[in-house]
Amino acid sequence: MKDSTKRHPGNPLWGDGWGWSHFDVGAPTRTTATDYHSDCLPCHTPAQATDWVYTQGYPSLR
Repeated sequence: MKDSTKRHPGNPLWGDGWGWSHFDVGAPTRTTATDYHSDCLPCHTPAQATDWVYTQGYPSLR
């Protein structure tokens, strides 16, 4: 979720302009992420130039 207003300061799943989350197929209603720095950014670092979003497969997002 895009977060341009920094609505949850101090929450480890909110930062760098986003609310971050990871859902496992076995539990699709509850996030398994606990801190976006360790659980999300490692995979999204290659997409940092596009605001952390992978846009290659989505031409309308470019």
